[in-house]
Amino acid sequence: MTAKPLNTEEIRELLRRKQFDQLRSRLSGTDPADVADLLNACDGEEIKQIFNILDNQLASDVIVEMESDDVDEVVENLPEDRLAKLMKTMAPDDAVDFFHGLSDEEKAGVMTRLSPTEQEKLHHLSHYRDDSGGGLMTSEMCAVSGDATIKEAINGLITSEYSDPVSMVFAVDRNNRLLGSVHISDLLANPATAKVRDAITSEPVFAYVDEDQEDIARDFRKYNLYAMPVVDHNMKLVGRITVDDVMEVLDEEIAEDIAHMSGAPDIEHRAESPLRIVQLRLPWLLITMFTGMLVSLVVGKIIGLHGAAVMAAFVPVILGMGGNTGMQSTAVTVRSIALGEIHLNRLLFISLREIMVGAMMGTVCGIIAALIVAVNLRWFAVDPPHYPLVKLCLIVGISMLTSMSFAALSGTLLPIILNRLHIDPAVASGPFVSTSNDLSASLIYLGMCTVLLRI
Repeated sequence: MTAKPLNTEEIRELLRRKQFDQLRSRLSGTDPADVADLLNACDGEEIKQIFNILDNQLASDVIVEMESDDVDEVVENLPEDRLAKLMKTMAPDDAVDFFHGLSDEEKAGVMTRLSPTEQEKLHHLSHYRDDSGGGLMTSEMCAVSGDATIKEAINGLITSEYSDPVSMVFAVDRNNRLLGSVHISDLLANPATAKVRDAITSEPVFAYVDEDQEDIARDFRKYNLYAMPVVDHNMKLVGRITVDDVMEVLDEEIAEDIAHMSGAPDIEHRAESPLRIVQLRLPWLLITMFTGMLVSLVVGKIIGLHGAAVMAAFVPVILGMGGNTGMQSTAVTVRSIALGEIHLNRLLFISLREIMVGAMMGTVCGIIAALIVAVNLRWFAVDPPHYPLVKLCLIVGISMLTSMSFAALSGTLLPIILNRLHIDPAVASGPFVSTSNDLSASLIYLGMCTVLLRI
């Protein structure tokens, strides 16, 4: 009978009771990826306690599955000697990524605790760009002479230890140049006395050390690969790339595309701080706001600035800014739902964060919009409106602030609600968010016009 999966409340209860042996046993029977998910809901002190009781192998496996921001919090609470031990249990490519995330002081301390061989491997892999074949590869692989027998190749697999599972065997010549590759299952299907060169694919799909990760990911998808050899420009075998690393690349590229399409770069940067999110999103909103203001000014010139017409001129920019803000929040939320990153216990935090983000961006955009309205009506209007200029500026500014704040909240909550109702948020969120934002922005603007003009 399998044990019931752990949850965050059970972890906290075991920590409170100081039942560390039981917690260690339960965590050891949990997949590292699931442990990483559980730690997302824990605070810094709880994470520190948990890593103090985990053995080095499990701790390193969990760190590999964690987001970079969470890893930084873990590293802050671990001594350099423990960091070095964790790196020794990681696959070489994961160790390099972990090492790059350390501070200069931590790097220096860790390096003194590694053997010369380990330092050499680290330097070798650190030499390549992160987004290249060399940056993705691990130096662990099974490479045998093309003249070796199948039995010798299998014995080599048995006696070697690998941090990552090995599914492919690579054949090389006496100068370590790549001859071909063979899947282990195909290797076992051949007679023990046969030569490896007779079992290999003589024209394997490979990557160069300086090849871009997007091209590599495309080849993985095109040829349905699980592993790919990496060679230098002399065709010498230097490493292999595994499918788990390529999946991370695809996730990064998709996040980048979504970020560019929606104008929400915090998807790429995995930003949590409201101020940081505002810094990333606001430039794109300002561009769209200036475009919307131009539309409003043109409409104002066409219809003439008389009576209610002056109010109608600014409807496009109010609706447009609310819609853009809502779609930014929706893009971030839908992606987080798809990746399982949004949990109910963080719903209040996420909602408050998006309200703050919308309010801060709305304040900046509202002030700028009000100033544009004031300048245009004060100096460029042929026939200024009968309404006091200050009131009109306040109407536009406050309406933009309020509509953008509401749009940020609705763009976050609607996909979550739809997901809880088992409706695909990626499909349904767009129409719901667009409609609700247009309706709310219109009502907010109309309400502001009605209230402020009567004062």
